[in-house]
Amino acid sequence: MDQAADSLRRRLAPTRSHAPWCRAAIGSLALVLAPWAAPAPAGLPGDPPSHPEPKARVASAPADTVGGRRALDGLPAPRASAPADPAAQARRLLAQSKAHFQTVQDYTCTFYKRERMAGRLSEPNAMVMKARAHPQSVYFKFIQPNAGREAIWVAGKNNGKIVAHEAGISKVIAGTMHLDPKGGMALEENRHPITEAGIGHMIDKVLARWESDLAHPGAHVVIHPQARVGDRPCTMVEEIHARKESPLQFHKVRIYIDRELGLPIRYEGFDWPARAGAEPELVEEYTFVNLRLNPGLKDRDFDPKNAQYSFGRF
Repeated sequence: MDQAADSLRRRLAPTRSHAPWCRAAIGSLALVLAPWAAPAPAGLPGDPPSHPEPKARVASAPADTVGGRRALDGLPAPRASAPADPAAQARRLLAQSKAHFQTVQDYTCTFYKRERMAGRLSEPNAMVMKARAHPQSVYFKFIQPNAGREAIWVAGKNNGKIVAHEAGISKVIAGTMHLDPKGGMALEENRHPITEAGIGHMIDKVLARWESDLAHPGAHVVIHPQARVGDRPCTMVEEIHARKESPLQFHKVRIYIDRELGLPIRYEGFDWPARAGAEPELVEEYTFVNLRLNPGLKDRDFDPKNAQYSFGRF
């Protein structure tokens, strides 16, 4: 049985014409954004009966104050004066987040993502996430869709591969798979590899991009001091560019910094409008909720042989 399954998996792996369930099983395993309670496995948030993606809300102020131009969800509009240099304030806020994240050794969360691939925006993906800084380690268990799918990547382990399995009949046939994190199969339906997953990478990528983007002529930065992601009060930083020019990647980027935790918990990137007056299309969106910092994750939390996981045979 093992030899037959392994032979089938090798035949399926190089092709893009394999059955839809197999393509979906393999293609969605590498996860970002760019890459946080029941007692076993350790640090996992409890599964609620349903998993709607948390909504982001912004209380916007008039154009001459901090914020935008319209109020959402009935939140009060702040009337604080706009900072003299919002770009500098944006850099400072995220630099503070980076400094605070240096104290985070590991974390767990429920992770949501949506990404546009080949012009199509995916449905919201929800998964349990566990992450560790040293060695860099990531564990995902899918909640929706493809409930039960698991993936682990640990720097310097498993020959650098993602160890993953599908749920249901796909798992029975293919067993545990070892995938190149930056290979075509792992990235078939993902914009970023699992090696770039998590809050730390998100902070580093945005800060690096802001070095050029915020200095670009025409860059506009707005600080929204009264925003929320679900029930979490946040400060939202919005970066906007009117024209598509090199090296700009997005028309609009929004990053939501949790005011209590001091860390970004949501990121949104939008493409330029297809025509004048049209709404910009969402390209990628990543949200980290139920965040628990420094729960004390162990090697077993990133070990496919953990009896609490369902990787099965190798």
